[in-house]
Amino acid sequence: MEKESAMDNHGKLTVTIQRGQTVELRPLLPVDAPALRRLLIHPEIRPHVLLRGEPGAQSVYLNKLLKRLLSVSDPNELHLGVCHKGEQKLIGIVSLQNWIRREGRAMLGYILDPAWWGCGFATEAVGLLLGYCVRELGVTRIEGRCRGNNSRSERVMLKNGMTLERLLPVAGTAEDVMKVFTLLHK
Repeated sequence: MEKESAMDNHGKLTVTIQRGQTVELRPLLPVDAPALRRLLIHPEIRPHVLLRGEPGAQSVYLNKLLKRLLSVSDPNELHLGVCHKGEQKLIGIVSLQNWIRREGRAMLGYILDPAWWGCGFATEAVGLLLGYCVRELGVTRIEGRCRGNNSRSERVMLKNGMTLERLLPVAGTAEDVMKVFTLLHK
């Protein structure tokens, strides 16, 4: 079941700023590109973004990823910046990806600057996005994933009511798994 959401004159989704106690979500802007690049190449974030391979290939992939995050033209994705409440400086992003509107399902993605890990900001930002998706966009199934050793990300999803659904093997490793969490809403 697809819920109607606010669209502009060109059929693009318009998102109002989502405010929580300590963070707010806002549309990403072209001026956010340098901050996004710093986030994506941060040594503690890079392994989770899957920037692998030769440096030249990584650079091409990074540029494509930045363009995708800043694009508002893909109807199957929604990327929002995470900021401290009342400020514009980007400290992270939350995303709705692989969004199949007619089926009401999507994937969750999020990244937070490691300087702010452990402060509850990722939990609050993900909660704001999940609430918005269910309430305003009619999403009924949201799936999030994290590596087996990423306990921080696992806690973010569990605190937001998501449940561990299954484990997937990670190609090329015998000891690592991908944990798949879901939030179902009818």
